[in-house]
Amino acid sequence: MSFASRLPAFGVLMVLLCPALQVQAVDPSGRVARLNHVLGEASYSPAGEDAWLQVVRNRPLIQGDRLWTDADARLELQVGSAAVRLGPETSLELLTLDDRIAQLEVTEGTINLRVRRLYRGQSIEVATPTLAFTIERAGRYRIDVDPADQLTTIVVWEGAGTAWGDGANYPLQGGDNVRFFDTDLRDYEAYDLPQADAFDRYCMERDRRLDRSPSLRFVGDDVVGYADLDEYGRWSSDVNYGNVWYPSQVARDWAPYRDGHWVWQEPWGWTWVDNAPWGFAPSHYGRWVSVSNRWGWIPGPRNLRATYAPALVAFVGGRDWSLSLSYGNSAPIGWFPLGPREAYVPSYRASREYFTRVNVNNTVINNTTITNVYNNYSGGNTNAGQITYANRTVAGAVTAVPSEVFVNARPVRQAMMNIDRRAVTSGEISRIAPIAPSYRSVLGAGKEGAAQPSRAALDRRVMARSAPPPEAAPFVARERELKRNPGRASEVVVSPAGPAATADSARQVRVITDQRARVNAREAGSTRSEARPDARTPIAVPTDAVPPEETRSNRPDRSSRDQMRDAPDADSDEASEEKDKRNNRKERKRDDAP
Repeated sequence: MSFASRLPAFGVLMVLLCPALQVQAVDPSGRVARLNHVLGEASYSPAGEDAWLQVVRNRPLIQGDRLWTDADARLELQVGSAAVRLGPETSLELLTLDDRIAQLEVTEGTINLRVRRLYRGQSIEVATPTLAFTIERAGRYRIDVDPADQLTTIVVWEGAGTAWGDGANYPLQGGDNVRFFDTDLRDYEAYDLPQADAFDRYCMERDRRLDRSPSLRFVGDDVVGYADLDEYGRWSSDVNYGNVWYPSQVARDWAPYRDGHWVWQEPWGWTWVDNAPWGFAPSHYGRWVSVSNRWGWIPGPRNLRATYAPALVAFVGGRDWSLSLSYGNSAPIGWFPLGPREAYVPSYRASREYFTRVNVNNTVINNTTITNVYNNYSGGNTNAGQITYANRTVAGAVTAVPSEVFVNARPVRQAMMNIDRRAVTSGEISRIAPIAPSYRSVLGAGKEGAAQPSRAALDRRVMARSAPPPEAAPFVARERELKRNPGRASEVVVSPAGPAATADSARQVRVITDQRARVNAREAGSTRSEARPDARTPIAVPTDAVPPEETRSNRPDRSSRDQMRDAPDADSDEASEEKDKRNNRKERKRDDAP
């Protein structure tokens, strides 16, 4: 036996003998981000890769993914119950995104955060080149990063948080507007709240849409994509299933998980990306049911925190089934949606606690059922045939495509295979689609992005209070392992302290290590020798043109403007400018007075 062939066994032996290394079944995050809305050109780069692609609306955004908005562009992400908006020419990376922390890296540009709720032990952090800002309370925040002048401005419309730097911190609260000029936080200037610009008005409009969504009566605000259900379907009450949402604009032969494509995202594996504007929430939460020959979506219990799943389906395949449906040299793979009270069995490894949560928070299910299915799952059995699935026998519920379509992120509907009733019942049911991903599986369906950040924006170093995990390995480094175990995500070897044990990793992040003996920069005062004469100087960011959608008729009304201190009247930008001129003339008169 060669030395190379002994390496895998040697690695396992070292893990068993060395207490410093352990193979941990690290539970996947129960939340991801989703692109809710975009205006203008924007692009994304998948975790671990250098390619920049046009954004795909319903593709889940995960830890390590990067985003860039071009000039005059803006977009909105939903991250659990929080909304993150990017202004023009903004670079953002999801450094960490799990159930405990959402850590955002912003190397340049402007972001707005609307935080509806923070659960116990949960935090949101923004890492910038000047400082790290931690949000401590629900509220509205704006952060501007100017790389040219190496400064960061934080506006707290509502809420509270703390800026962290070298040897100092600066507590902020509602009504604060502070610009920091260096990493020790002692060189700063405080201002009154600024007048709202076009980006602020965009954020206010998006806030109203989320806050006023009728679907919030039926689902929790952690269900990502809930607001899109309002205009594309209707809610109804069913005596057997409770609240059911029915899509209103689908084809006659439509079925769940049919109009879209598959991508590969670790640590989950095969993940569904739906084409419909409303398709995110019903693809990753809840269950589907056929009522009177019509598909309806049943959300999980509203009082429980929603838990994301890559695709709530069971797969159909097996050797005999593949032979009967063979398509050239490409074997087929099929799937169908899980029904009410049916257990979702992940294709990836997870703890009992996660297994329970991803099921109980997405459907009403018996505890005995969960225990029995989990015991079978934890034993390594990939066959799910012992479960009776209601939707398997529903006419038209099973969708199948050649595996080459599945693996290359191609549209499913155009490549659908005809399946007769005998083939539907003869296939083997599995929790895993036993197909190894390709590089195209990782990139997904997005085309090459026209808008891409500069190298400087990507390489700029930021400060962080929490150590982020190491950067994701590129697909080429994982490809061999993924081929050895088709359909299974890579196992992770980590130290007992976790993947973020070291202060600095290969990424451009400097972790603030001294977090005990700190100067309160707010109490100590600024070292800036000359105070700016005009304390109402607005934030130094481009005031781009209002997008076509933001006409006078849909600008914020008075009740919404009252939520933002010193917001301008909504009649016109020209009126606001004229008002500033009058104020300046009054100030000059006062200065000229004896």
